[in-house]
Amino acid sequence: MTETVRKPIEESQRQRWRRFFLALSWSIGLSACAAPGAVHHIVKSDAAQHHEVTTDRGVIRGTSAPEGSAFLGIPFSAPPVGPLRFAPPQPAAAWAGVRDATKLRASCPQLVPAREKSEDCLYLNVYTPADIKAGDRLPVLVWLYGGGLSFGSNEQYDGSRLAQRRNVVVVVPNYRLGALGFFAHPLLRGPDEGNYGLLDQRAALEWVQRNIEPFGGDPSRVTLFGESAGATSACTHMVSPGSRGLFHRIILQSDTCIFPEQWISRAGAEAGGIAMARDLGCNGADALTCLRDLPVGELVKAKSHRWGNVGRDSWSPMVGGEVLPDKPRTLFARGQDAPVPLLMGSNRDEGRLFANLLSLTLAWTSRKGYEREVGRAIRSDILDEVLGEYADEAERSYYHAYADIITDSRFACPMLSMHRLRAGRAADYVYEFDDPNARSAAPRVPFTPSQGSYHAAELPYVFGHRFLFASPDDWSAEQAELSDRIQRYWTAFAASGQPDVDGLADWPTFDSENPLRLSPEGESLIIDFAARHRCEFWNSMGY
Repeated sequence: MTETVRKPIEESQRQRWRRFFLALSWSIGLSACAAPGAVHHIVKSDAAQHHEVTTDRGVIRGTSAPEGSAFLGIPFSAPPVGPLRFAPPQPAAAWAGVRDATKLRASCPQLVPAREKSEDCLYLNVYTPADIKAGDRLPVLVWLYGGGLSFGSNEQYDGSRLAQRRNVVVVVPNYRLGALGFFAHPLLRGPDEGNYGLLDQRAALEWVQRNIEPFGGDPSRVTLFGESAGATSACTHMVSPGSRGLFHRIILQSDTCIFPEQWISRAGAEAGGIAMARDLGCNGADALTCLRDLPVGELVKAKSHRWGNVGRDSWSPMVGGEVLPDKPRTLFARGQDAPVPLLMGSNRDEGRLFANLLSLTLAWTSRKGYEREVGRAIRSDILDEVLGEYADEAERSYYHAYADIITDSRFACPMLSMHRLRAGRAADYVYEFDDPNARSAAPRVPFTPSQGSYHAAELPYVFGHRFLFASPDDWSAEQAELSDRIQRYWTAFAASGQPDVDGLADWPTFDSENPLRLSPEGESLIIDFAARHRCEFWNSMGY
C-alpha cells in the first residue's frame, strides 16, 4: 500500500519540476530562434563587402559593413562526434581555398529550440568594428553563454554592437552541454573526465591566442566574461591550471563557482554516470561503446542522476583530474587562482525569474509546496536552517521567501566570499544591477509581483540587443543611458583592468561591504548589501 501511494506523488513532483525547467529553457530557446548572432544588419546590409582574414587553419571570408564586421561559424576544434563523443576537443582540420564565414553554424545538442542543432557544433563567431585591420591590437572579450550548462548557444548573442560602439573585438564560442559536456563514468577515467565543456571553452581561448591578431585584437588583453553558468565556467577557469595565461581579466555576471552545488566529486559524477548509462541500456565493459552509438537525442533527454548547477538532476564541473584538481573554493583559499583583475556582480532580484516560472506549478499555494521547492534548490543538510532563517519572510509570502533564498544564496553572497578568498591578490570591482523597472515581456503569473531586476535582465544592457523577455526598443531614455554606461565600464575594464571612464562615476575597488549600484538613477555605493541579502548567514553555510 505504501509503495502504490508514494509512486504517484514522486511522479507528480518530477512533472512539476520538469514543467518549470522547460518553461525557462523554452523561453530562452525561443529567444535564440531569432538568432541575433547572425547579424543580418551586417551580413545583409546594402553596403556589405567581403572581408578575408587568414587564420592558422586557412583563409576565411566574413562580412564588413558600416555597422561592423562579422566572421561567423569559424571552427576552433574538430567535430566531437563518433569516438570523440566524451573526449577532449581535438585540433580543427586545415582547409584549402577560402572558407565562407557569413553564416552561423549549429548549436550544440540540447532540449530547447534552436535554429539548428548538431554534435558538430564547436564553432565561434568574431565581431569587430567596421574599419578593423591587422595590427590594431584592440581589447578582446570572449563571451561564455549561460543556461545551466544544459542549454544555450552563441547564436543568442550579437557581439557586433558592443564591438562597433566601444572599439573592441568580441568572440563568442559554442561549447558542449549536458551529458555531452559533463558526463563522467569509470570507463572515461582520466585527466579530462567530466569536463569536456570546459575544455571546449579553453580550446576557444587557445584559438584566440593563436588567431586574434589578424582580426585586430590584442592577445595580451583578453577578458573572459559570462553570465549565469557562463560566469560559473569563467570562474572555474580562474582555478584551472591549464587555462592559466589564456585571459587577463574576468567579468562574472550573476554567478561564481565557489559554493557546493557548483561542482561534483568524481565519485558522485561517476555514480550518476553509471545510473544514467543503466537507464539507457548501456552496462558493463561495453557501456562506453554503447553510449557513443546512441542517438544524441537519447543522451540529451536522459536523467543525470546527480546534483548540479541548477539543483538535482542537472550538470556541473567535476573535481578531479587536470581540469579542476580540487574544489574551486579550496583552490581560491590556497591562492591558486589566476591573479587577474575581476569585475563581478549580481542583479537585485535574481530569484524572481525562477519564482515566477515555478508559480506555473502552483508551488506557492501551500507551505508544503514552498518547502518542497526550496528543498530542490538547497542541500538537504542545511535545509532546516535555511527554512528557519527565512521563516519570517515565508509567513508573509512563500513567493518572496523562495525568490530571496535563490537571490541571496546563489548570486549575491558568494561574491563577498569570492572577494575574501582572493585576499587582495588582484583588484576586485563589484556591482549590483538594480533597475526596478527592467523590461520583461514574459506573461505575468497572477498574484505575483513585478520581476524587478530579474536573472538575465542585465544582458540587453551589456549587448545592446533583445534577449529573452526584454528589448532595448522598449527602454526609457534613462535605461538607454544605463546601457551606454555599462558598456563603457565593461570595455574600459577590458582595456585596462579598471572600469574607470571619464565623465562617469568613480568605481572604487571593492572594500568587502559596498558594491556599486548600477541603476537608471545613476551609480552609488550600496551600504546595506550584506544585511539585505543575509550574507552572514549564507557565508556560514559555505556560500
